[in-house]
Amino acid sequence: MLFAAFAMILVGVLCFIYVALSPGKPKQTAYQSRKPQTQGQFRMPQTPPVSPQLDERIRRERSIPDDRHLSYTYPEEPTPSVVQKSEVLRPSESGNLESEPLPPKESNFAIDGTLYLDHSGKLPFGEGSGDLDLMEDGLRNFKRVGSGNLREENGRFLFHSGNVTYTYTPDELDQVVLHNQGIVFLLKDQKSPKPVFFTKEIDTFKEFLKQASLT
Repeated sequence: MLFAAFAMILVGVLCFIYVALSPGKPKQTAYQSRKPQTQGQFRMPQTPPVSPQLDERIRRERSIPDDRHLSYTYPEEPTPSVVQKSEVLRPSESGNLESEPLPPKESNFAIDGTLYLDHSGKLPFGEGSGDLDLMEDGLRNFKRVGSGNLREENGRFLFHSGNVTYTYTPDELDQVVLHNQGIVFLLKDQKSPKPVFFTKEIDTFKEFLKQASLT
């Protein structure tokens, strides 16, 4: 009986020594290694979409042929004029300064109508040619710029329609032909399209030319 108890104690001591001296299992790391990302997982920044209005405007401007008489104007916010707010001061008899009103600015000549451009140069517009009243239906093959106005500014003729302006100087004009309801500007450069301006204010334009010849 004593021998059996001693054997059990010995077996327990050996088991304790075995457990204490045996190598422990390595602990698993709490964090897993990050997988390398492939090139397809990266997203490139997308280009912002272009609005249909801006895309249409770019294509329309690229389709218009180069014309040195053509220019574009865009609406600007009106700014208060310094000249309109300023006053001229002149000394009075009493020695005090009194304001003198500025002379009104002379208004430029302007008439309304519809502008066409003759790129073909096939229709005769010189003296003795047919009347434009009978020709207007034949202008369907011409480029119609649109409704606008013709004005004189600093000695130049400007055709303005929307945000498009065609400018002609006297040196570029060979002849101005007047018809009952139309004005044709014949240019010295025959390769440039001729502006044809239909208007009901022919008499106003004639009066302007008359006044300009007297100055």
